[in-house]
Amino acid sequence: MNKLPPTQSSGRKRRGNSRFLVFFVVILCVLAILGWAGYNWLSKASWLSIRTLRVEGNNTVSTATITHLLNGYVGRNLLALPAGEIRGQLLKIKRIRSARVRRIYPGTLKVLVREREGFLYVKSREGDLFPIDEQAMVMEYAVFTSREDLPIVHTQIHSSQLQVGKVVNDKFLNRVLALQKEIRREKPEFLKSVSEYYSEKDQIILVDAQYGSRILLGSEGLKDQLRRYQFVQENGVVDRRDIFDMRFKNQVVVRQEVH
Repeated sequence: MNKLPPTQSSGRKRRGNSRFLVFFVVILCVLAILGWAGYNWLSKASWLSIRTLRVEGNNTVSTATITHLLNGYVGRNLLALPAGEIRGQLLKIKRIRSARVRRIYPGTLKVLVREREGFLYVKSREGDLFPIDEQAMVMEYAVFTSREDLPIVHTQIHSSQLQVGKVVNDKFLNRVLALQKEIRREKPEFLKSVSEYYSEKDQIILVDAQYGSRILLGSEGLKDQLRRYQFVQENGVVDRRDIFDMRFKNQVVVRQEVH
């Protein structure tokens, strides 16, 4: 049986596909070159220079502090802006947890910051106050300290050991941090009543901001302890200068000092 020779139409089809593929590759190369050239031209265009700085999300860090860090970028091309470099500059401020950079064309640089929240003030042996977050990292002072009403922890830590950006590792402070977190978890509305923490005979004493009373809490049933304490304050006849010992189940023991 004789084989039929390939038809001319199938040969023309293969050659047509090859030409289409070459044409497609050429088009892609041209577009890539045009795109690169366009980007290169725009990244040098003066009308895309940064003229305005906008800061959002800050509360404890002043806008002036942030814009001072960003002033060096004014006049630079917005398209060629090194966003990672800017974020790195902003994160040098330990109050700032994270930062996002946005380009608003034609000439505005916008940064959105997320701040760390103050958790406690550490009072050093020398009497200086240092704000820390809940991970015990020392932070810069808030721009308006009156807006950051935090309990004070009296410690024997030297001021020289409390450096911005460093995490404080102190046994007593760690115990206070754990207690403060437990209060926030079990009875968060009571946090506004906490004025100070200090140590007496290796016990944590909590000072009530409203009454000036001193409270000694047990290790279990914190929510119930605080409920009993508030009931006695509101209904009992007590000397608020004494210590309210809450370590005994279903009792409130009022005494002048810790035993």
